[in-house]
Amino acid sequence: MKAAVLVSPGNIEVREVDTPVIKSDEVLVKLKNCGICTLEQRLYQGDMKIFYPIIPGHEVSGEVVEVGPDVLSDLHSGTPAALDLVTRCGECYYCRTGQSNMCRHRFKQGTRILGGFGEYIAVKAYQVFPIPDSLSFEEAAFAEPVACCIRSLKKINLTLGEDLLILGSGSMGLMHLQVARAMGARVFVSDPDVKRLGKASELGAAVTIDPKNENLTRIIMKLTDGRGVDAVVITSPAHAALSSALDALSKTGRVNIYTSYGDKPDFPVDANTLHRNEYLVTGSEGRTEHDFHIAVRLLSFGFIDVKSLVSKKIGFSEIEDGIRAAMTSETYRVLLEHEAN
Repeated sequence: MKAAVLVSPGNIEVREVDTPVIKSDEVLVKLKNCGICTLEQRLYQGDMKIFYPIIPGHEVSGEVVEVGPDVLSDLHSGTPAALDLVTRCGECYYCRTGQSNMCRHRFKQGTRILGGFGEYIAVKAYQVFPIPDSLSFEEAAFAEPVACCIRSLKKINLTLGEDLLILGSGSMGLMHLQVARAMGARVFVSDPDVKRLGKASELGAAVTIDPKNENLTRIIMKLTDGRGVDAVVITSPAHAALSSALDALSKTGRVNIYTSYGDKPDFPVDANTLHRNEYLVTGSEGRTEHDFHIAVRLLSFGFIDVKSLVSKKIGFSEIEDGIRAAMTSETYRVLLEHEAN
């Protein structure tokens, strides 16, 4: 089969490799689409290292082509599905306490890791989430990032009727926006990119704010009767977003640092402020299997619009250009289309 293999940072090669042979409890899936996420971008740039060579890609959809005889679920050849490709060991403390996104062995060498940049993949049946015919393979490839947004909003206990501020309106900010609206929140979005703010408005933001030319805190306070928002999610790695989060926050408010940083910025708050205002500051990393299950259902119900977040589709021959395009602010999601020329 054909696969894009990351040999070393900045060096990805399209190769012919062996098609996986499934074990009795596994499923062979022909992949259809794979999103080029920040994880793949970091691997390509060398900012994150697992091991080399590796076939990247984890935001995927595909069609079942073979089912092992010991698979218990009702899967069959032709079943369309979203795939959960960040594996969990099921044995460590975190897996056994319902926090499998913190699995100690999820990137352990010797296990099947990622693999979405290949034509076929062998997975355990529990990694296969069937989708309805009404959901396209393109849309199903967004199940993983939508699941991460669900985990993020669960971490700050977002509830019906609350006010949420999202700092950053890239693809993850826009998916947070839609999940939050499905949860019954009123959502404000801040971003210095006016074009991206337009997309946020289109997808249901109650108010959009350009922090370069508008006073974010003043606007938020006016919209919330001087109280501030109940919760903030930071999806932008800009350091200014960290202080903006606290300036717009109500007493007893919650902040989730969803993004990651190339450096190690300090969070601009002192212990007394945390104490007196009862702030909750947390982070979120990845998602659990339950989050993935919910994401597939939300996409299947049509509650989340991801079609408009597909900026570009590329084939194997354009994989390097696709990764570079995914790193720019002009794109939301770039998809590898496995059957494209």
